[in-house]
Amino acid sequence: MSRTNISILLATALLGILLWVVISIARDASRAPDIPLPMPADEVAPTLDPSLPRITNRRELTDWLSTHSKASEQLVDGYQDWLRGQGYPADSALLLAPAALAAEDLANEDDAMLLMLAGQGDITATHLLAERSLATDPLSALDWFDQAVIDGSVYAMLRIADLLTTFADPELADFVSDPAWQAALESINSVSPAPRERALAWSIAAVTVAGYAILDPSHAERIANLSEQLDSAGIERACNAAQDFVLQTAAARRVRGGAVFSTEAPPFAISVANPEYVVSCDVPVIPLVSLTACEKNAFVGPGEKLMTAWLCPQPN
Repeated sequence: MSRTNISILLATALLGILLWVVISIARDASRAPDIPLPMPADEVAPTLDPSLPRITNRRELTDWLSTHSKASEQLVDGYQDWLRGQGYPADSALLLAPAALAAEDLANEDDAMLLMLAGQGDITATHLLAERSLATDPLSALDWFDQAVIDGSVYAMLRIADLLTTFADPELADFVSDPAWQAALESINSVSPAPRERALAWSIAAVTVAGYAILDPSHAERIANLSEQLDSAGIERACNAAQDFVLQTAAARRVRGGAVFSTEAPPFAISVANPEYVVSCDVPVIPLVSLTACEKNAFVGPGEKLMTAWLCPQPN
């Protein structure tokens, strides 16, 4: 049976099965003629309009939002809650850090308690186990982050990308003397595709799952830097691997009986400007969380970076 027929049959299924249709569409450029193609290499970067609002912290953000909505604080809190649902630490989101909205503090819990909570699907506990394992057992750290991905953490996808980027550094092999790290480096570098390609794949997979609402400057820079280190064939392998990672994650979540991926958009979000041009795959990535119904507002963020604020329609 062809991929097209499979996609047509699966289009009527629930959210998890819908993922296969999205990926099938993404792999067939002819089915998505209206999706913007990557920006040409000679495209001139937009200049910063002096009339654009300058927003560099939460206070300025809520002040600006108050001119668009009476519920500015609720919009920012809603975005932060949405990010926490994607596995992000409470203080990790750009411009949102000053808010005193802390996740449950598990940092002082012992490993036995964290193991019990992680077994129950607690993403924060799984993240902590990964970070604690990193110094002595980096392969276990990757395994813990992989479990967090299956439990619903998009943030863990980015941590995997960061670790693989570190492991791909050729100078690390000469610098590290710890046998556990040497063994981990050998193991990680022996797997295909190469670590940098897998790092880019996980970065793209995160955008595929959660959309532009997580595409802040640091994430966009991660994708750009990794893409610059790869040739066109390596980028394409990473793009294909990203689709495989998304499908494998969906399958693992279904096996556990959990939800596959949520398509619910946050009430408000922040991204880089022109986020559709960040991912350099030949076939444009179609995020499962769409912001197409949201109002786009340009602003100048920290570091004089042109960014976008998304105001999304809310149910009555």
